Amino acid sequence: MNKIQDLVRNFENHVSKVNYENPEFFQAVAEIAKTYGYPLSNAAVFNKNLLKLKELKYILVADNPGVTEQEEECYLVGKAGKTARNFFKNNELVNDFDEEVAVLNKTFIHTKSTIDLKKLQEFKNLFFDSQIFMANLAVDMLEACLCELWITGCSELTEKGLFAPYLKTLKERCAENPELKERIFFYPHFSFGNFSRNLNSVRAEHPEMSVREALKAASLNIFGK
Repeated sequence: MNKIQDLVRNFENHVSKVNYENPEFFQAVAEIAKTYGYPLSNAAVFNKNLLKLKELKYILVADNPGVTEQEEECYLVGKAGKTARNFFKNNELVNDFDEEVAVLNKTFIHTKSTIDLKKLQEFKNLFFDSQIFMANLAVDMLEACLCELWITGCSELTEKGLFAPYLKTLKERCAENPELKERIFFYPHFSFGNFSRNLNSVRAEHPEMSVREALKAASLNIFGK
């Protein structure tokens, strides 16, 4: 876990640096937040729950930090987060979610709605760099221990989508280490029951499968394999 802890500390320092060195960026994100009627606490958001990790079994990736996430500086703590936590608990995938699941995002930049990231055109390079950083962080963690990487929310994870730099970086890293593909899985969001519907459709067709077997079969074909 020493390597994981080093990666987490580097992530924390990187986010702090982005916030400190880019006051114009903070103001731009604050203006978007203002249109929704809430004050901005953090434009670039670190996940403090990563400091609780003790035994990494899963890396869970969502899109970007929302309102609750930027207020609490923790990822997946809204409705979708509760759904995810309940899924892991109810299916006995982990004993303690915060100690065994590293929750990341495709970018550490906050907006209330993921689509609002498109409003930050002036900071396009920063946005792209954040995706590259987060993709490398996920793969670095995956290489550091025998865990699984679950990437949720794939509608914008295409070559022309909002998260194209994330996908490109992920593919490049897997080209360097093809074995990683066997431990990377793609799923719909936990929000609005999308994750469960996808998994349940597989289990309905294959009732003989265990939850873990169904999870592997339910993975979306993002890599084209």
